Parts: sequence; structure tokens; C-alpha cells
Amino acid sequence: MTTKVPMTNEAVKLIRLKEKMDEIIFNDIDTSQNWERAYLSLGELLERFVDYYNTAVANDESPKENTFWMMFLDISSKLIFFHSLSYYKMQTEKSVKVIEEVKELFTIAANCIPNVQKIVNAQFLNEIASSYEELELLNVKEGSFERTILNQNNKPQTCFEHFSKFVQLLKK
Repeated sequence: MTTKVPMTNEAVKLIRLKEKMDEIIFNDIDTSQNWERAYLSLGELLERFVDYYNTAVANDESPKENTFWMMFLDISSKLIFFHSLSYYKMQTEKSVKVIEEVKELFTIAANCIPNVQKIVNAQFLNEIASSYEELELLNVKEGSFERTILNQNNKPQTCFEHFSKFVQLLKK
């Protein structure tokens, strides 16, 4: 006997958006390092995620600890990180202001990772931490950013609070 798990339309859309994100990361970041195209494409996807979140919150559908919302956080954290990385890489002048903005966005991305201590999430956190520490130019002890996030081990609700903080930053 098998149990069928119903796929909602929203879950299917989320999976498609993740596939699109993976395609952009592979083609525009990993393969060609076309930072401007990656920034624009990931920005469009990120805007869709923010709109969905805002609509859900406006309709009193606060995010819950379920598979859909955990996947939402997982994808959102990656979108925030790779969008921010693309932004940084396409800047010709890396001013202190740009570096501080990107470090804040990397921190938000890391804090949006649900279940950060799972191996697959810890690997992604390591990637964020390496990029963060590269921006710090040895002003922090190696591994301290990653240890801080791992020690926090944010619960999903805290991850949503950080995503909400990101949404508020976009409004500025």
C-alpha cells in the first residue's frame, strides 16, 4: 500500500523556481561568471519570493514549520546569497559601503538557512562563511562567522524573522 502525498500548485511552483535558480547559478555564476545577468535573473526570482511572502503575511497565513515553508527558506537563503554575491562581483569599486551591505546580506542569508546543522545546509553555510570572511580580509578569525551561525542553530521561526528583516531592507 502506498500513500500519495498531494502536491499543491504552490509546491510545484516552488520546485520550478528552485530549478530556475539552480540553472542561473550553474550557467551564470559557476560556468560563465556573468555576474550582471546572474544579478538580474536572481533578482527577478527573489522578487517573486518576497511578493509571495508579503501576500501570505498580508492574508494572515504566517509561515509554518512544514515542508513547503522549509523549502521556501532554503531557496530564499540561496537566492539572497547568490544575488548578493553577484551584486558584489559586478561592482567595479568595492567601497566600504558596498562591503558592509553585502556582509549584512550574507549574514541574513546564513540566518535564513533552516536546520543549518544538517550536512547539506552546513556545506552551503561554509560557502557563505568563506565569502563573508573574504570580505572581512582577515579582520575575523577564520571560521568564526560559521561557528556563530552554527551555534545559533536558528529555529525556523527565527529564520522567518531574518527573512522578514531582508524584506524590510528591500523597502528602503
